[in-house]
Amino acid sequence: MRLQDHYNQLKEHRVVVIVIVAVAVAAVLFVWRQWYAPSTRPTVAVLSIEATDTHVETKDLADHLGKRFRLLLASRPEIRVIEYGSSNSVSIYGLSIAEKAQALAADYLLTGTLGSQEQNLRLSLQLFSGDNRLLWSDTFVGPVDYQEQLQGWVLDELWPRLPLGEDALERTHDVLASCAYPGNTVAILTLARVGRRGGDSATLAMVAAGHEDTSLLHLAKSKFYFAQTPDLSPMERPVFQKLGMQSLGLAARACPDFPDIELLRLLHTRELTVANGADFTARHPNSAQLYLLLAELHAEQGLDRRMRALTREALLLDPLGADTKCRARRLLESADGEAGDCD
Repeated sequence: MRLQDHYNQLKEHRVVVIVIVAVAVAAVLFVWRQWYAPSTRPTVAVLSIEATDTHVETKDLADHLGKRFRLLLASRPEIRVIEYGSSNSVSIYGLSIAEKAQALAADYLLTGTLGSQEQNLRLSLQLFSGDNRLLWSDTFVGPVDYQEQLQGWVLDELWPRLPLGEDALERTHDVLASCAYPGNTVAILTLARVGRRGGDSATLAMVAAGHEDTSLLHLAKSKFYFAQTPDLSPMERPVFQKLGMQSLGLAARACPDFPDIELLRLLHTRELTVANGADFTARHPNSAQLYLLLAELHAEQGLDRRMRALTREALLLDPLGADTKCRARRLLESADGEAGDCD
């Protein structure tokens, strides 16, 4: 072989090696981002929005708005957003902002009040740092049936105060617009009631909404049915599971791109797998239940390291959730050869 040919062959081998190394590095970085990097995200907690009057409707709307802001924030992968159940747990009721931040390991805490002012809602919000510094506050006033506009105003003012990407505001506005509210006050109040207190008033809301879009109501009903299912008898569970999927299907017809709809489907079907798990956690980066379900799938295949990373993220997202802690304990103790159980 001529020296030049030998040299050319070495160059070709060198290029192949470089490509292989580059692909390997990219794969490692991908895995690291999906399973390990999330623990470095800044953490945000949406605390309760307190009603400033005694009207039940105001309390319902205050709870609805808190969950909506949590949902909109949770669509962003740059931040970890504590599950609403943990950030509003009775175990931290009455604590100071700093004490709540410590209990939740939160870097930012959003809180506020809601009251009625003639025909309008008066929403006051405050953003605190984990060490109890007030970072931002503002008040928003608008009619009950101006929910999308009201929430849009909050996005415009609050999002720039958080460690979010350049496109975060635009993309979150897209999420907000992807599922419209019904256009009358009675339907919106009933939607908030269903989300907070259950599904008994669903028929009233359907009548009140008339011919208008009621997808958010169907979604609220679906969440209600799924939330009741674990406490039911084995005979009753399939019925509520079916009702939940029916309501979810109705919601998906008008709002196919609303993130909560896909997330509920993933949690209550067998669509999630180890193979597609990274794609779905990228789309739903702040669901403790999704991380736990995926951790359980990894445990079944003996993928211990990834199972532990996923379980750790679920606990960071839902640090005070009894069910999350129970399932996490079972997973971790089983992996260690112990009989995982919850007292």
